[in-house]
Amino acid sequence: MRPDPERVAAVIAEIADAEILPRYRKLEPGAVRAKESLSDLVTVVDEAVERALKSALCALSPGAAFIGEEAASADPSILSGLGERACWIVDPLDGTRNFVRGVDEFGTIVAYVENGQTVIGWIYAAPERSMAIAVAGQGAMWRGAMVQTAPQRGMRPTGLKSTGWLTPVWRDRLVASLKAHVDSASGHCSAYAYLKLLMGKVDFKLASRIHSWDHAAGALILSEAGGAVRWLDTGAPYAPQASRDHPLLATAPGRDWNDIAERLLR
Repeated sequence: MRPDPERVAAVIAEIADAEILPRYRKLEPGAVRAKESLSDLVTVVDEAVERALKSALCALSPGAAFIGEEAASADPSILSGLGERACWIVDPLDGTRNFVRGVDEFGTIVAYVENGQTVIGWIYAAPERSMAIAVAGQGAMWRGAMVQTAPQRGMRPTGLKSTGWLTPVWRDRLVASLKAHVDSASGHCSAYAYLKLLMGKVDFKLASRIHSWDHAAGALILSEAGGAVRWLDTGAPYAPQASRDHPLLATAPGRDWNDIAERLLR
Protein backbone atom coordinates (compact mmCIF):
# COMPACT_ATOMS: atom_id res chain seq x y z
CA MET A 1 0.00 0.00 0.00
CA ARG A 2 1.32 3.44 -0.92
CA PRO A 3 2.14 5.78 1.94
CA ASP A 4 0.05 8.87 2.61
CA PRO A 5 1.91 11.82 1.02
CA GLU A 6 0.94 14.31 3.73
CA ARG A 7 1.91 11.95 6.53
CA VAL A 8 5.31 11.40 4.93
CA ALA A 9 5.74 15.15 4.47
CA ALA A 10 5.11 15.66 8.18
CA VAL A 11 7.66 12.98 9.07
CA ILE A 12 10.32 14.49 6.79
CA ALA A 13 9.78 17.98 8.19
CA GLU A 14 9.80 16.76 11.79
CA ILE A 15 13.08 14.87 11.36
CA ALA A 16 14.76 17.64 9.38
CA ASP A 17 13.72 20.28 11.89
CA ALA A 18 14.99 18.16 14.77
CA GLU A 19 18.25 16.89 13.26
CA ILE A 20 19.39 19.41 10.63
CA LEU A 21 18.48 22.93 11.71
CA PRO A 22 19.79 22.81 15.30
CA ARG A 23 23.25 21.91 13.95
CA TYR A 24 23.35 24.45 11.14
CA ARG A 25 26.45 26.62 11.59
CA LYS A 26 27.11 24.73 14.84
CA LEU A 27 28.97 21.61 13.64
CA GLU A 28 31.43 20.19 16.11
CA PRO A 29 35.09 19.59 15.16
CA GLY A 30 35.35 16.24 13.41
CA ALA A 31 31.70 16.23 12.33
CA VAL A 32 32.62 16.51 8.63
CA ARG A 33 34.64 14.16 6.44
CA ALA A 34 35.29 13.67 2.72
CA LYS A 35 33.98 10.72 0.70
CA GLU A 36 35.17 10.34 -2.91
CA SER A 37 36.80 13.76 -3.08
CA LEU A 38 37.41 16.81 -0.92
CA SER A 39 34.29 18.42 -2.40
CA ASP A 40 32.11 15.36 -1.69
CA LEU A 41 31.34 15.74 2.00
CA VAL A 42 29.35 13.83 4.59
CA THR A 43 28.55 14.96 8.11
CA VAL A 44 27.18 13.35 11.24
CA VAL A 45 23.95 15.17 10.37
CA ASP A 46 23.60 13.32 7.03
CA GLU A 47 24.01 10.02 8.85
CA ALA A 48 21.64 10.87 11.71
CA VAL A 49 18.89 12.03 9.34
CA GLU A 50 19.26 8.93 7.16
CA ARG A 51 18.93 6.63 10.19
CA ALA A 52 15.86 8.48 11.43
CA LEU A 53 14.19 8.51 8.02
CA LYS A 54 14.87 4.83 7.45
CA SER A 55 13.19 3.92 10.70
CA ALA A 56 10.19 6.21 10.18
CA LEU A 57 9.57 5.61 6.48
CA CYS A 58 9.94 1.84 6.62
CA ALA A 59 7.39 1.82 9.44
CA LEU A 60 4.95 3.72 7.20
CA SER A 61 5.43 1.29 4.29
CA PRO A 62 6.34 -2.19 5.56
CA GLY A 63 8.06 -4.31 2.93
CA ALA A 64 9.42 -1.41 0.90
CA ALA A 65 13.17 -1.32 0.40
CA PHE A 66 15.22 1.68 1.51
CA ILE A 67 18.06 3.26 -0.48
CA GLY A 68 19.79 6.12 1.28
CA GLU A 69 22.67 8.13 -0.13
CA GLU A 70 25.07 7.32 2.68
CA ALA A 71 24.27 3.60 2.70
CA ALA A 72 24.59 3.45 -1.09
CA SER A 73 27.89 5.33 -0.98
CA ALA A 74 29.23 2.68 1.38
CA ASP A 75 27.67 -0.24 -0.54
CA PRO A 76 26.70 0.59 -4.16
CA SER A 77 25.30 -2.93 -4.63
CA ILE A 78 22.08 -1.91 -2.88
CA LEU A 79 21.18 0.06 -6.01
CA SER A 80 20.71 -3.24 -7.83
CA GLY A 81 17.34 -3.55 -6.12
CA LEU A 82 15.89 -0.59 -8.01
CA GLY A 83 12.85 -1.70 -9.97
CA GLU A 84 12.43 -5.04 -8.21
CA ARG A 85 9.94 -3.84 -5.58
CA ALA A 86 8.64 -0.70 -3.96
CA CYS A 87 11.41 1.33 -2.41
CA TRP A 88 12.27 4.60 -0.74
CA ILE A 89 15.13 6.63 -2.24
CA VAL A 90 16.47 9.24 0.15
CA ASP A 91 19.01 12.03 0.21
CA PRO A 92 18.96 12.93 3.91
CA LEU A 93 20.88 16.19 3.56
CA ASP A 94 21.19 17.37 -0.02
CA GLY A 95 23.57 20.29 -0.39
CA THR A 96 25.93 19.10 2.34
CA ARG A 97 28.66 21.40 1.09
CA ASN A 98 26.32 24.39 1.41
CA PHE A 99 25.30 23.23 4.89
CA VAL A 100 28.93 23.01 5.99
CA ARG A 101 29.76 26.43 4.50
CA GLY A 102 26.74 28.17 6.00
CA VAL A 103 24.92 28.71 2.69
CA ASP A 104 21.12 28.66 3.04
CA GLU A 105 20.43 26.12 0.28
CA PHE A 106 20.12 22.55 1.54
CA GLY A 107 17.31 20.13 2.22
CA THR A 108 15.95 16.60 2.26
CA ILE A 109 14.82 14.68 -0.82
CA VAL A 110 12.60 11.58 -0.66
CA ALA A 111 11.11 9.50 -3.47
CA TYR A 112 8.76 6.53 -3.32
CA VAL A 113 9.30 4.24 -6.28
CA GLU A 114 7.21 1.39 -7.69
CA ASN A 115 8.24 -0.79 -10.64
CA GLY A 116 11.17 1.47 -11.41
CA GLN A 117 9.12 4.68 -11.59
CA THR A 118 8.76 7.44 -8.99
CA VAL A 119 5.13 7.67 -7.91
CA ILE A 120 5.50 10.19 -5.06
CA GLY A 121 8.23 12.76 -4.47
CA TRP A 122 9.06 15.20 -1.68
CA ILE A 123 11.63 17.99 -1.46
CA TYR A 124 11.95 19.79 1.87
CA ALA A 125 13.72 23.15 1.82
CA ALA A 126 15.03 23.03 5.37
CA PRO A 127 16.08 26.70 5.84
CA GLU A 128 12.59 27.83 4.76
CA ARG A 129 10.71 24.93 6.36
CA SER A 130 8.83 24.55 3.05
CA MET A 131 7.81 21.41 1.16
CA ALA A 132 7.21 20.46 -2.47
CA ILE A 133 5.16 17.31 -3.09
CA ALA A 134 4.02 15.51 -6.22
CA VAL A 135 1.98 12.37 -6.78
CA ALA A 136 2.15 10.86 -10.27
CA GLY A 137 -0.79 12.06 -12.33
CA GLN A 138 -1.98 14.57 -9.72
CA GLY A 139 0.22 17.63 -10.27
CA ALA A 140 2.77 19.27 -7.99
CA MET A 141 2.36 21.35 -4.85
CA TRP A 142 4.64 23.90 -3.22
CA ARG A 143 3.83 25.21 0.25
CA GLY A 144 0.42 23.57 0.05
CA ALA A 145 -0.69 25.18 -3.24
CA MET A 146 -0.79 23.71 -6.73
CA VAL A 147 2.02 24.94 -8.95
CA GLN A 148 0.93 26.90 -12.02
CA THR A 149 3.50 28.42 -14.35
CA ALA A 150 2.83 30.35 -17.55
CA PRO A 151 4.84 29.59 -20.73
CA GLN A 152 7.98 31.66 -21.24
CA ARG A 153 9.18 32.67 -24.69
CA GLY A 154 11.69 34.95 -26.34
CA MET A 155 14.29 35.07 -23.58
CA ARG A 156 17.85 33.80 -23.54
CA PRO A 157 17.72 30.80 -21.17
CA THR A 158 19.34 31.21 -17.77
CA GLY A 159 20.14 28.19 -15.66
CA LEU A 160 22.34 26.15 -13.39
CA LYS A 161 25.13 23.74 -14.26
CA SER A 162 27.09 20.97 -12.59
CA THR A 163 29.62 19.74 -15.14
CA GLY A 164 32.47 18.42 -13.02
CA TRP A 165 31.75 14.75 -13.74
CA LEU A 166 31.27 14.96 -17.51
CA THR A 167 33.50 12.85 -19.73
CA PRO A 168 36.15 14.91 -21.60
CA VAL A 169 34.22 14.73 -24.89
CA TRP A 170 31.00 16.00 -23.30
CA ARG A 171 32.82 18.59 -21.23
CA ASP A 172 34.56 20.16 -24.22
CA ARG A 173 31.31 20.35 -26.14
CA LEU A 174 29.05 21.63 -23.40
CA VAL A 175 31.38 24.13 -21.75
CA ALA A 176 31.57 26.02 -25.04
CA SER A 177 27.79 25.92 -25.56
CA LEU A 178 27.09 27.01 -21.99
CA LYS A 179 29.10 30.15 -22.67
CA ALA A 180 27.86 30.87 -26.18
CA HIS A 181 24.15 30.03 -26.21
CA VAL A 182 22.79 30.27 -22.65
CA ASP A 183 23.60 31.98 -19.37
CA SER A 184 24.53 29.71 -16.48
CA ALA A 185 25.93 29.59 -12.97
CA SER A 186 27.18 26.70 -10.87
CA GLY A 187 24.60 24.88 -8.76
CA HIS A 188 25.60 22.63 -5.87
CA CYS A 189 22.25 21.54 -4.45
CA SER A 190 19.80 19.37 -6.39
CA ALA A 191 16.95 20.13 -3.99
CA TYR A 192 17.18 23.86 -4.56
CA ALA A 193 17.86 23.45 -8.27
CA TYR A 194 14.55 21.62 -8.68
CA LEU A 195 12.73 24.15 -6.50
CA LYS A 196 14.12 27.06 -8.52
CA LEU A 197 13.00 25.31 -11.71
CA LEU A 198 9.58 24.65 -10.19
CA MET A 199 9.11 28.33 -9.35
CA GLY A 200 10.51 29.58 -12.66
CA LYS A 201 13.53 31.25 -11.06
CA VAL A 202 15.80 29.47 -13.56
CA ASP A 203 15.07 27.93 -16.94
CA PHE A 204 17.24 24.83 -16.82
CA LYS A 205 19.66 22.70 -14.84
CA LEU A 206 22.38 20.66 -16.53
CA ALA A 207 23.70 17.89 -14.27
CA SER A 208 26.55 15.47 -14.84
CA ARG A 209 26.88 12.85 -12.09
CA ILE A 210 23.39 11.42 -11.81
CA HIS A 211 22.40 9.69 -8.58
CA SER A 212 18.82 8.55 -8.03
CA TRP A 213 18.66 10.21 -4.60
CA ASP A 214 19.36 13.57 -6.24
CA HIS A 215 16.84 13.29 -9.08
CA ALA A 216 14.10 10.68 -8.53
CA ALA A 217 11.82 12.99 -6.53
CA GLY A 218 12.67 16.23 -8.31
CA ALA A 219 12.10 14.76 -11.76
CA LEU A 220 8.56 13.75 -10.81
CA ILE A 221 7.78 17.04 -9.08
CA LEU A 222 9.03 19.09 -12.01
CA SER A 223 7.31 16.91 -14.63
CA GLU A 224 4.00 17.08 -12.77
CA ALA A 225 4.26 20.88 -12.90
CA GLY A 226 4.82 20.85 -16.67
CA GLY A 227 8.61 20.77 -16.79
CA ALA A 228 10.82 18.05 -18.27
CA VAL A 229 13.81 15.99 -17.14
CA ARG A 230 15.51 14.03 -19.93
CA TRP A 231 18.87 12.64 -20.95
CA LEU A 232 20.55 15.22 -23.15
CA ASP A 233 21.79 12.82 -25.82
CA THR A 234 18.64 10.73 -26.38
CA GLY A 235 15.79 12.88 -25.04
CA ALA A 236 14.54 9.89 -23.03
CA PRO A 237 12.72 10.79 -19.80
CA TYR A 238 14.63 10.24 -16.58
CA ALA A 239 13.74 7.24 -14.40
CA PRO A 240 15.50 6.08 -11.23
CA GLN A 241 18.51 3.89 -12.00
CA ALA A 242 22.05 3.14 -10.92
CA SER A 243 24.39 6.12 -10.75
CA ARG A 244 25.65 7.38 -14.10
CA ASP A 245 28.08 10.05 -15.32
CA HIS A 246 26.06 11.46 -18.20
CA PRO A 247 24.41 14.83 -18.96
CA LEU A 248 20.85 15.18 -17.71
CA LEU A 249 18.86 18.28 -18.65
CA ALA A 250 15.93 19.54 -16.57
CA THR A 251 13.81 22.44 -17.82
CA ALA A 252 11.29 24.63 -16.04
CA PRO A 253 7.54 24.57 -16.68
CA GLY A 254 6.83 26.76 -19.68
CA ARG A 255 10.29 26.25 -21.17
CA ASP A 256 10.84 24.18 -24.32
CA TRP A 257 13.20 21.31 -23.44
CA ASN A 258 14.06 20.76 -27.10
CA ASP A 259 15.03 24.41 -27.58
CA ILE A 260 17.47 24.41 -24.67
CA ALA A 261 18.85 21.00 -25.62
CA GLU A 262 19.46 22.24 -29.16
CA ARG A 263 21.34 25.26 -27.83
CA LEU A 264 23.56 23.04 -25.70
CA LEU A 265 24.23 20.56 -28.50
CA ARG A 266 25.27 23.15 -31.10
